[in-house]
Formats: sequence, structure tokens, C-alpha cells
Amino acid sequence: MHIHDGLGTTMPPDKEVLLIYFDQKGEGGLADDFFNEHDARGWKTPTGGTIYNWKVCAAEWIYNHRQEVKRRFRQSPFNSESF
Repeated sequence: MHIHDGLGTTMPPDKEVLLIYFDQKGEGGLADDFFNEHDARGWKTPTGGTIYNWKVCAAEWIYNHRQEVKRRFRQSPFNSESF
């Protein structure tokens, strides 16, 4: 059993703690994708660096996801701004 400091520095993160974090951010559906991708990489950055705080990576992951959703919406034929 890991002891969690609540700061995101317990590596790798407990999946339940990670799910709670994503749920609190309104993005609970992304938790598994985030966990699986980072777990497959051994909790390293895409360039191979060590991740010291999963919450920093998760916040960036959520931000990037939301930006992608906005980009797709702007390109949607159903968006009035795209006409």
C-alpha cells in the first residue's frame, strides 16, 4: 500500500487517486487513457525524462484535450463561427 501525499508525487499514481483527480476536473472519462498511456511509457515523458509529479502531467493532459475539443468544434459544420 502506498502512502499518498495528495500532491501528485507518489509515482506511479494509485489509479483510484488519479480517477478522483480527473473526476474533480470534470474529465473522469480521460483517466484511463491518461493512466494507460503513461503506464505504457513507464511514467516517463515522451522524450524519456522522469515524471516527478503526475498531477502536473494530468493538468497538461486535460488542458491539451480541451484545446483539441475546441479546435474540433471550431472546424465543425454545426458551429456557426465556421461559416
